[in-house]
Amino acid sequence: MLHVFKEVEKKRTELEELRIIIQATEITYRQKGEIPTAERLKNLETNVAKAIHLLSAAPSP
Repeated sequence: MLHVFKEVEKKRTELEELRIIIQATEITYRQKGEIPTAERLKNLETNVAKAIHLLSAAPSP
């Protein structure tokens, strides 16, 4: 059972790193004037943030 919690923590950390990359990429596309792509990235970042929140709410051992 402890293995499951360790994996959840690992995935949460991976998602946090991915979120940072998505945020930086969104900014880049906004600066380039590619608003539709930037908006898609913003939506993705929002959903990743929700996933992080859900994984953070998981009980720890």
